[in-house]
Amino acid sequence: MRISTESPTEPMLRPADQDRPEFRILVICTGNLFRSPLAAGLLQQGFDEVAPGRFLVDSAGTAGVSAEPVTHEVKSLAAEWGFDLSGFRARRLQSTDIIESDLIIGMERWHRSQAVILEPSALKRSFTLREFARIIRPLPAAVGLTSRRRWTQLVSQAQRSRMPHADRPECDDVVDPHQDWSRLCETMIEQMVPGVFDIVDWEYRSTVCSPYS
Repeated sequence: MRISTESPTEPMLRPADQDRPEFRILVICTGNLFRSPLAAGLLQQGFDEVAPGRFLVDSAGTAGVSAEPVTHEVKSLAAEWGFDLSGFRARRLQSTDIIESDLIIGMERWHRSQAVILEPSALKRSFTLREFARIIRPLPAAVGLTSRRRWTQLVSQAQRSRMPHADRPECDDVVDPHQDWSRLCETMIEQMVPGVFDIVDWEYRSTVCSPYS
């Protein structure tokens, strides 16, 4: 399926962002020390492989402790996954982070809600990781567009397709491992990684067929 660039319902890029080539994604958790830096690192790594220079992924925490480093366990897991968090420092979510982002991804429904409370304009572009992944997973690739424009359209389409999880609402969340890393780490990985792969894969499917990639 090809999404036409002449569709009258195509979402418009915000005026201040017309000349910005990259699509900006903000990943949010609570402390910005476990889930969000790991998910953001995985997303950035994946996008850099399939569409270099087209995506900028950042992270923040709704209760982030500024300048706090991640734990040794988190750094080690990131290294296993192929990226470096040794210089990473946590930071607290600000309204400017949300305003400047094209897509906001929370680790839990509560994080998504906090983003919208802080900046109401984010309502239509805020999802949880697993929610966004399950919505876009069945959607066909969009070729014939730049990455930024097709993702602007994708976010709009995902918002229109949003519905509660068929089983339980909490199935859209990623568990917080900070209280018991050894027990909850594997659950976090099982819940997080497939969603990241689904999100990157949608861009891959679109990019391999696109003359604009």
